[in-house]
Order: sequence, then C-alpha cells, then structure tokens
Amino acid sequence: MDYIFDDGTKETLRQITAFDFDDDGKGKEYFFYVDANNKVKENLPMLLGADFAYTNLAGTILITRKDLLGTDATKDLVREVKYLNGRLVVSNGNISLLPATDAQKKQLEAWLPDGGNANTDYKTIFLISDIHVMSPKLLEREGTAYSSYLNFDPKLLEYSADVLETLVDEAIKRKPDLVIIPGDLTKDGELVSHQLVASILTRLRTAGIPVILVPGNHDIDNPEGYYFNGDEKRSAERTSPEQFKQLYADFGYNQAYATDPASLSFVCEPLEGLVLLCLDTNLYEENLFKEKGAEKDYNQTAGRIRTATLTWALAEADKARAKGKQVVLVEHHNIVQHHDAQGSIQSEYIITDYKNISEKMMRHGVHLAFTGHTHLQDIAAYKYWDALKVRRDSIVDVATGSTVSYPNPWRTIRVSNDYTRWEIATEYVKSIPQLADVQGTCYKRLYDNISGGLEWHIDYAWDDIKSYQQKGYLALLGCKKDFLPPNAHELTKLISEYLGDDLCKVFMIHNEGNEWQHPEAATLVEKLRTELQQLLHDRSQTVGQHDITTSFLESLAGTVFDTQIAPGLKSMLSDTNQMNDLDLLNSSRTDDLNVVLTIER
Repeated sequence: MDYIFDDGTKETLRQITAFDFDDDGKGKEYFFYVDANNKVKENLPMLLGADFAYTNLAGTILITRKDLLGTDATKDLVREVKYLNGRLVVSNGNISLLPATDAQKKQLEAWLPDGGNANTDYKTIFLISDIHVMSPKLLEREGTAYSSYLNFDPKLLEYSADVLETLVDEAIKRKPDLVIIPGDLTKDGELVSHQLVASILTRLRTAGIPVILVPGNHDIDNPEGYYFNGDEKRSAERTSPEQFKQLYADFGYNQAYATDPASLSFVCEPLEGLVLLCLDTNLYEENLFKEKGAEKDYNQTAGRIRTATLTWALAEADKARAKGKQVVLVEHHNIVQHHDAQGSIQSEYIITDYKNISEKMMRHGVHLAFTGHTHLQDIAAYKYWDALKVRRDSIVDVATGSTVSYPNPWRTIRVSNDYTRWEIATEYVKSIPQLADVQGTCYKRLYDNISGGLEWHIDYAWDDIKSYQQKGYLALLGCKKDFLPPNAHELTKLISEYLGDDLCKVFMIHNEGNEWQHPEAATLVEKLRTELQQLLHDRSQTVGQHDITTSFLESLAGTVFDTQIAPGLKSMLSDTNQMNDLDLLNSSRTDDLNVVLTIER
C-alpha cells in the first residue's frame, strides 16, 4: 500500500497481520507496517491492538494477508487464516520471518480445526479490466500517425500484450479459481488484436483456470482500428459481434447456460453457487463510418442495456435466485454513479437510465456489479430507500481501472463459499520484463495527455466557441480582438498554461481512488477557480474598458464554475456519491482499494 505521511511524502509499505497466542490457546490479532527492507515503521497508526508492543511478537505465529488490508478479521478468525508463514522475530526494529517450530504448529492445529489451512473456505477471483491489447502487427512503422494517436490516447499500447502475458503468468503461478474481465479487450476492436488476446488467454484455460469476459465499447465494429505506417494509417479489419462470440467461445459463451437473443449477453455459473449475469452494454450499432457516408469515423463510447436484454436479464436473475444462487452482474459500463456528477458530465461512462435499472436489479436480488470503462479504481454504492423510508437496499459497483493506464491496477478477490463475504484488494502492474517502471511511464503519459484530452473536447465545441467572437459578443464585452486564440490547439495551450498542472492533479487523484485521503484534494477546486479568474483577467485588458470587462467576465465565469463545474470536481475529489442516500454524512464513500463487502444472498 502507498502510505502518505503528514508532510505529503509517500512510501510503499507492507501491512502485516500477526497473531499472538495466549497460554489457553486464544489468539490476539495485531496490524503493523514494514518497509521494503522489512523494517518496522514506528509511529504509524495501527488498525487494531492499541496496546501493541513489538517485543511481544517474538515467537508468535505470523499470518500475512495482503488481501485483507484494513479489515477487522477477528470476528471469524478460523475463516480468515490463510497463510502460515512461521515465527516472527523483531530485533533492533528489523523483522525476520523464521519457519514455525513443531510446537507452534501443534499449537496452531489445536486452536484451528484446519491447522491454519483455511483456503478451502474461500474461492479466489482475479478481476482484470480494460487490457486494451494492441497487436504489434498494427504498428508497421513509427511515425506521426502513431504519435498523434498517442497524444489523445496515452495508454501503454506497445507493451499491452506483454502486460497481459505478465498477468497470465501471475495467475498461473497463484491459481485463482476464476478470472473476470469486464471489457475493452483490445485497442480498437482490430481482428488481429482480438486473435492475440484469445491466444494469450488460452494459456489460462490450458492451466485449468476459467476466464469469463464481456465486450467493451472498443471491441466490436470499431471504425477507429488502424494500421500505422509512418505518417499514414489505414483501416484494420474490424470484429463483428458474430466473430467476437466465436473468438471468445471458451471464455464465457461455451460456458453459458442461457444467452440473450438481442445482444452478446449471457449467463453462466463458473463456480458452483455463483451465477454471473454478463451483459453487453455497448452501442456498436451506432458507430459512424466515413466509408458509409459519415463525415468522420466515430466509435460510440456511451452504453445502455437494451429493453429486451433487461427483461431477459431480470428473468434469469429470478431463476438463479430461486435456486439459491448468488447473482453478480458483469458489464463494461458503470451501473452506479462514482461521483455525484457522473450522470451529467460523464454520462458516456454509465449506462442510460442507471437509476431505474439499478433499482430493478436490487429488487431482483442483484447487489454486486463488476465494471470497467472509466479507468478508475473506485467502488461506489447506490443506496435505495422505499417511499416510506423504511426498507433500505443497495447495489455496489466495483469499477476496476485499466492495466495499461496509470495507476495500472487490477484486483484480487477472496470470496466465501456462500458468496456473501467479498474481500477485495488492489494490486498493480508495476513492472514487466520489457519495462522496469510501468507505473512511472504511464503516469508521465497520462499527465502529458491531459492537454490532449482537453484539446479533443475544445475541438469538438470549437465552432460554437468561435461563433461568440464572430457574432461580436466578445467585442461588446470589451474584449480585445485576440481574446480568443486562432484555433482549438492554441486555446488548449492557453488553458493548460494557467490551469494545466492542477487539472492534471484532479484526474490523477481521481484515477488512483480514495481521493479524499490525498493531501491536495481539499484545495484543488478553489485553486482552479483562482487560476481561471487570472486567465480571464489577463486576456480581457483593453484600454479604458479593462475594469468592467474583467469584472463582468470573472463574475460570469465564476458563476458557471461554481454552479456547473465545481460541484462535479468536489464530488470527484471527495469520493462521494449521495444518490438517494439518507445518510448524507457517510454517503456511499468506501475504501476504493481494499475493502470487505457483505452481499446478501
């Protein structure tokens, strides 16, 4: 975990859980932290055991559970124990792990019926999203065509297949019971990229590890898949819905016991008692193609659940619930808002009519969803109260970020055999054989790309922006003639000059998760407002009209900022989502990285 100290510095620490046994065989649990050299970090808050003393640890049995960070496991210790590492010895602040003695093993066996091997009480799931694999065949020759693409899409595309190979290696080593991938398997739906993904995932199937996946908005009939050859690009062969289903037959479709006639949705039971409702939420039939007469190629980002698909899905959920199964939703687009303004300013990342659909899912017994798409590491809940404010229900949306975009996360999940307790932990792709610092490389790319993304939005609205100057509105306000730069690129550079660093920080913090814990989160919105006012002040100076022009524009911009922009930014940075929740103080904020969820069955 990355621990942020009071002075703002950050260090990667490992959390250790230790059990100290009394003479009567009862165990007491302690949490503490160590650095990369196994040195105890003193003066840090411990999650449990305020009377903890390091000297008391000598000779104890040590249990290390990196997938249970920050949770109170003492309620059910027998089921929590997973790894028996041996004795813990502390000397001069350094920790040593030694093999457990025979006597200690017998003591553990007497205390725990299973002798500390409680793996059989849990299933392990790997949750990996938005892998965006780009076949190396697509990059025929480096040049401006490819570099221009990366300016607007800063993912680690040239290493994307290597990242997936590394994760497959890790899965084969650790042997989870299931791997789930909620969409965006390829860069842009190129057939050669899908063929590569399928071949890599086949290694998991060969190792006996089942994989269940759904398509994302990048994956099917995407007009933006290209071969890059120097300064030129040409369209790559696209993947149709039928081809997608054939390519990934072994990763869900052959395991499905029911399929939706209206989409690529299906339902399966990869683990006994766990039913996955796998929904195709994409709008690939609305993609635009220049070859078909459109002005430009355009891939639809937004998502929805078709009416017929929703009816089918709810019926399947009812059937599974009637048999006592736990039903979990898997889809690419979010079903719950991950901040208060997502449904308005980021509506393309959440399904249409999400409130209504969320409530229907709850009423039909679906309380947990695994999604991707946003490239955020975030967990949010929609808490629903009935009209009488009596019955409370909820659905939790676990959104997982992209493995090829900062901070390169994925999740490990330990779930109880009855599928009611979900212990969710975050891990990261920090290095691969081909690249030592994956996170650092992706951080720089994303940071540098914020202006690229901003330019895309400005360019999209440039005709409307330019019309204000052409119609003389800005001149009437007293603005000088060059108040607006000549094009979208120059306006982007201007905004970036004044607001760029702090805009980057907002999106970086938002991507990382647990935004409210970041030391700068509380002050960034006001800093952006001040920087916007300074920009307007500097661009509106005209002889004799400076004061009134500046005053008017700053007032207008301030009103727009405070009413339309700031609430969304504040919700993003405070990690809150108060949608239909009576408990506004706590809202639906939860630990985005490591949390234990209790899901009804």
